[in-house]
Formats: sequence, structure tokens, C-alpha cells
Amino acid sequence: MTDERNSQGGGSEAAVSAADATPSGRSRRIGVRDFFARYGLLVVFGAVVLIFKGLDPEIFLTQDHVQNVLLLPSAFVPLLLLATALTFVLAMGDFDLSFGSMVGLAGATAVALMVNFEQPVWIAILAALGVGAAVGLFNGYIISYVGASSFVITLAGLVGLKGIEQLWTGNRSITIPVGVQPFYVDLARNVEFWDLRRPVYITFAIVAAAWIIMDRTETGRYMYAIGGNPEAARLAGIPVARIRALGFVIVALLASLVGILLTAGISGIRLNLGDAFLLDAYAAAFLGAAVFRPGQFSIPGTIVGALFLRVIEVGLLSLQISNAWINIAKGVILVFGVLVSQIMLRRK
Repeated sequence: MTDERNSQGGGSEAAVSAADATPSGRSRRIGVRDFFARYGLLVVFGAVVLIFKGLDPEIFLTQDHVQNVLLLPSAFVPLLLLATALTFVLAMGDFDLSFGSMVGLAGATAVALMVNFEQPVWIAILAALGVGAAVGLFNGYIISYVGASSFVITLAGLVGLKGIEQLWTGNRSITIPVGVQPFYVDLARNVEFWDLRRPVYITFAIVAAAWIIMDRTETGRYMYAIGGNPEAARLAGIPVARIRALGFVIVALLASLVGILLTAGISGIRLNLGDAFLLDAYAAAFLGAAVFRPGQFSIPGTIVGALFLRVIEVGLLSLQISNAWINIAKGVILVFGVLVSQIMLRRK
């Protein structure tokens, strides 16, 4: 509760809390309306899980199903990492549409350096992350210091980075030969603990760090303040431009990491590698803004949103529903998340 007060204007929250306190010191009760505003998505999530479990009890959410399907590194890891990255910029009122192309460019950079130029794996990984950092700095500078629209600049990046990737790879897929760069390929393999692959544990660690940054550090509080009122944040002495630029660097770096993990998993690069995650990542982040702190983007909410989307997709696939209906369901869920978050913002 303390962090909510810090991120949403501590004075007003403290005043509301004081006004609602009873003489006996009892804590404020959450009304039915507030309960469903905060936790309604969780109720729907639980209902969906029960429905899918009832329809397919022998397979759905069994240990093997969770390990090998629900938490599939090629699907769950990119979704959660990219949605987590977007949470930083969305919390400040910005957008980034370039991360899908950044995934492909970073993966292509690493694989091309190892296969076409025979560079060591550590150089390939650092180069891929370096490209991501450079793209993030460029986006952040143009948007935060020059004042360009984040939508327009990152839309241009979506197209431009894809073109650079095509030039870099010769517009073709590249495969890492068997036995070449085993350390890189091993990044996507299983570890002994609970038989989950390394990318899943890497993702858990990064999301936990993002949670701490957003909810427990001054930088996170600054981001929420910028999202609430950039001009007021500037007058309060917050380095608005620098914090906004940092958000775009975080998105590009995490997108680069996703590119590395995906190419390690498939032992190569294929064109348009990250395009499929654009809608899903935004859907997860906007769904997250409809839970816990309605109208506010948060890492815990994003986690719920990503899991909700993944459960929907896996559950419908287990029922042999066509991809067309799965995409329709994702679109409806995204509209729901946006509507709920906007309604709650207007109420505030």
C-alpha cells in the first residue's frame, strides 16, 4: 500500500486514508466495486483455468504440461520479457513499437557474427546487446530530449531495424552448424532443477529485478510520477528526459536478450523473428493495468496478464481451436484490458 501512495501522489492517498479511518483504528474495508476493479481479472483468470481444467483434466496444468507447454521458452519467455520491458515505458505514458524488429536484429547480429565472421560467442552476445543499447539510446534521445512522438519514432524503428536486419543477413535465414558455438546453444537447454530450461529462470530473475526497480526504488517512483504528470514531475526536480530515455534503453536491451535466447533455442536466425510478439506483449501489459492497481501499469499486473494470455492460448490449442479464433480471443482480451484501464484512469 505504501508504494501505491508513493507512485500515485502520496499526499492525496494519505488524506484519503486518514478520512476513511474509523475512530477505533480499523482498516478501511474494500467495497464490492473496488474489489472487482482490482481483482476482477484474477476472478476471470481463475474461472478460465477451472473451465480448461474441467474440459481437459488429464493434461491441462499437469506438471509436464506446465513445464513443456505453458512455460515453453519460445513462447512464454518472449511474451513475459517483452511485456515487462513495455511496462517501463507505458508507465511513463510512452509507446515503443520497435521492439519486435529489435528482437530480430539482435538475434541476427549474434548469429551472423558467430557463423559468417567466426567471432567468439562472448563478442557476439556483447555486440547484440550493444546494438540494442545503441537503438534504445537513439530512441530515448530523439523522444525525450528532442521532443519527437514516441509512437512515430518507434514506428519508424519498426520498419528501419527490419531493413537493417535484412541487409545484415542477406535477407535469408542462418543456421548455426551442429557442434559450433555449443555455449550459445546451451543457453536454451534444460537445467536439473524442475526440468525447466535456462531462459525461463533468466526470465524469472529479470522480472523480479524489474519488480524491485518499479516498486522499491526512486527510479520507479519517478517513472510513475512522469506518467501521472510530466510537467509536475519536472517542476519537482525529477530528471524527466533522462528517466524517459532510460525506459527506451531497457526495452531495447530486453528485446535484444529475447533475440539472443530465441536464436539459441532454434540454433539460428529466421526472418521476422520478433514480429509475432508485438500484439501479445501489449495485450499482457494492458491487461496488467486492469488488475491490482487499476489504470496503472505494474510488473505484478503484467505477470498476471502474460500468464492469462498464455493460458488462453494453450487452453484453446488443447481443445484444437484454430489459430484464427485464438487471435480473435487475444484481440477481445486486449480491448477489454484497454477499456478497463482507461475507465479506471478517468475515475481517478
